[in-house]
Amino acid sequence: MKKGILILAAGPMQIPAILTARELGLFVIAADRNPQAPGFRFADIGLGLDVVKYAALADWAVANQRQYNISAVFAGADVAVAAAHINQRLGLPGIPLDVAEASHNKAKMKQRWMRDGVPTPGCEEVGSASEARRAASRYGYPVMVKAVDNSASRGTKVVRDENELEPAVENAMRHSTTSSCLVEQFVEGEEQSVETIMHNGEQLRAGIVDRHYDFFPYPIEVGHTNPTHLPAQTQDRIYRVVGDAARSLGIGSGPAKADMILTKQGPMILEMPARLSGGFHSQYTTPLASGMNPIRAVMRQSLGDERFQEDLIPTKHEFSLCHAVFPPPGRILSIQGYEAAQALEGVTHIFLYKQVGETIESYQNCADRPCYVIIQAGSREKLWRILDTVKKTLHFEMDANCA
Repeated sequence: MKKGILILAAGPMQIPAILTARELGLFVIAADRNPQAPGFRFADIGLGLDVVKYAALADWAVANQRQYNISAVFAGADVAVAAAHINQRLGLPGIPLDVAEASHNKAKMKQRWMRDGVPTPGCEEVGSASEARRAASRYGYPVMVKAVDNSASRGTKVVRDENELEPAVENAMRHSTTSSCLVEQFVEGEEQSVETIMHNGEQLRAGIVDRHYDFFPYPIEVGHTNPTHLPAQTQDRIYRVVGDAARSLGIGSGPAKADMILTKQGPMILEMPARLSGGFHSQYTTPLASGMNPIRAVMRQSLGDERFQEDLIPTKHEFSLCHAVFPPPGRILSIQGYEAAQALEGVTHIFLYKQVGETIESYQNCADRPCYVIIQAGSREKLWRILDTVKKTLHFEMDANCA
């Protein structure tokens, strides 16, 4: 009987995981609260169940484990806690529930890193504007204000002075489930996204990309280039911090995705969910640039296949770019040039998250990004030339009065 895998989420970014599971010969069950989730058409079973409010999904998995031989759970989105809970209910190996919860709660993860001496910006969890003012005065402006347990930079803002603090705190609390938020020391430097897979306490490297930001004071990642431009020695230093951070959290076996910043004082870690990256990193740009397949590796590891490390051996040396396109805010009247842009040399995918008739609000977090372009080329310089041509070819006609 085929082994079954439960993949949590079935949106566009989870389609590569669903296809990878099928290539491995697994019986694929994909769950998503959207009954029309696009990944359902590639799965053997599509479950219209919420992967965040996961109690009903865990009950279904327990009731159907034997029938579908459910042997692994894969966190296709920012749902490491749900995956850990379901694994625990099913008696499957995986990241422990308390570790997954710490990896999802920025206050808990930062407390562990500061306790264990892992390089990270100082941070305090606050429950009121007055507490936030005291924390900000200790760190000095500017400071970062963040939601405690959300992703895609929701509720995150650089606060430059006390006048900006209270509204930022209120917004961050709205995006948290904890009635609190974080005030964090502001540090500057180049930022990286790092994929790592822990195995019996040892670190396996799955790639570093350079992240690009805009829309200050909102830290919106506009894209990333794969692989990083950093020299090998600097990459070694970054990976060491990532490995120490994973062990500090208690991630002994399984994926860990690190948000890193290279400061004048050295590499520092910002966040680490116990999953692979979103944002088309593990899904598209790593396979395009290096031939490595972190998704396949994590799935094989969770199934007990010791050969999973084969998927982390580079087989090519190309360059890839994921970059968002940002039309001005307003209602979309038309989208022109999509087919022509998709046909350009080096363009592998264009994903539209907004359609004609929908409205684009002002950009305040990474979830607001309306369009992504994935590009592969033989040099970094060519990546950016192709992106420039895409921007000239793909045109959004907007009604700014509806912003």
